[in-house]
Amino acid sequence: MELYIQMGHNMRPLALEHLDEFGNGTIILSPMNILPKNIAKYAAELHKKNGKVLIDPQLYYPRKYQKKLSEYDYWPQDDITLLEEGQFDQVVDKLVSLNKKTKADMFLLPSITVKKVDKLWDKMQKMIIQSAKQSAPNDEYIHTIALSSEVVNDESQIEKVINFVEEWEVKGVYIVCEHPENYYLVDQPLWIANIMSLVGGIKRQQKKVIVGYANHQLLCMALAKCDAIASGQFLNLRWFQPEHFETIDEKHPSRRAVWYYAPQTLSEYKIPFLDIAKRMELLDRIQPPEIMRNSYSDMLFQGSLPSSTGFGEKEAFRHYLYCLRRQCQISVRNTYKETKDAYLAMLSTAEQILSGLGEKGIKGQDRDFTEIIDVNRAAIAAFDMAYQFPLSQEWKSL
Repeated sequence: MELYIQMGHNMRPLALEHLDEFGNGTIILSPMNILPKNIAKYAAELHKKNGKVLIDPQLYYPRKYQKKLSEYDYWPQDDITLLEEGQFDQVVDKLVSLNKKTKADMFLLPSITVKKVDKLWDKMQKMIIQSAKQSAPNDEYIHTIALSSEVVNDESQIEKVINFVEEWEVKGVYIVCEHPENYYLVDQPLWIANIMSLVGGIKRQQKKVIVGYANHQLLCMALAKCDAIASGQFLNLRWFQPEHFETIDEKHPSRRAVWYYAPQTLSEYKIPFLDIAKRMELLDRIQPPEIMRNSYSDMLFQGSLPSSTGFGEKEAFRHYLYCLRRQCQISVRNTYKETKDAYLAMLSTAEQILSGLGEKGIKGQDRDFTEIIDVNRAAIAAFDMAYQFPLSQEWKSL
C-alpha cells in the first residue's frame, strides 16, 4: 500500500521535499489551494521530481460556495440541479483540458457526495463516466465515490456501491468518506469495517482503490489490499470535512499546538508531554523505530528538552507524512494472514506502550489511540469474517 500526498494550503515545499526524500510519489492536487494560472507550472515542478499527479476536482458539495474553486472554468456556474441529475458534460470537458495541461497520471472524475445509494445514483455515475469516454476516450479513469457518514454506516448501502461499481468502465475508484460525529479518530467499528468491505469488494473486481483524506487509523486498509491512502498536513486533509469545501469568512487561524506523531503508538503528542517524558526518562519509548527515523524529528531525541529544540509545525507535518508513508509501505505482506497478523501485532505493541505511558500521565489527549485500538480490532474481526477466505485465495492476484 502506498501513501499519496493530499495537497492543501501552502503544501508545495512539503510535497517537493517528500519527493526528494523518497525519490518518487503521487501528489493529489487541490484546485482550492492553487490559482488556475499556476497549476500547470506547479504540476511541472512535481514531474521534475519524479512525481505523479492526480487532480481532485473537489466537486463534493456544488451547492456550497467555495471562492477559490469557483475560479476554475470547470466549476459549474449555472443550474446545479442539472449537475445533480448527472449532466456533467461541460464540467468533464473542462477537466479534460486541465488534466492534459498538468499531464495528470490518470483522470480523476468528479462526483457529488451521496446521502442515499440507489439506482438513480448509479445512473448518474455512469453518465459522468460516459461523458469522460466521449471527451477523453484514451484516458484511464479513476471515479470518485464520495460518501456521507450515514451511507458509510449502512452495510446494505455499502453492498450496493460494490455491486454498482462492478459495472463501471473505470480503472479504479477514489473513495472519500465523511467522519461521523465530527471526530478525527473514529470510535465506531462499523464505520471502519464498512470502508474495509468497500475497498475489499472493489479490489476483488481487479480495480485500483485509493482512499482519500485519510490518517493513520486507516492503515488497516492494507488488509483489504488497498492500493493507497492519501493524507496531508492539517487535519482537514486527514479527515473529510464538508465545511472544508465552503467559504464563509476569511478568518485568521488561531495559534495551533504542535503535535508529534509516535508511529509505534499510533498516537500524537503535544510537545509539553514530550518534555515530561524526557524528565521521566521515557522519551525513548516514543522515538520512531529505525525504519522511520528522519531528519525532521531527530532533534527531539538528541538530549535537549524537546520544547527547546525548535521542532515546529513544519517539522511535525513532514515527520508525520514520512512515518505514515513508511508504515504504508510495510503494511501489505505476502499473504492475507501475514498482513492481518502484522497489523494486530502493531495494535498490541501500541497498546502495551500506551499503557505504560498512560500510567505516567503521558497521553495524546484527543489524538491518543488507546480507545481506538479496540475499535480497529472489532472492525478487523467483522471484516475478517466476511473476507478472510476470498482474499486469502486471491491475495497474489489483487
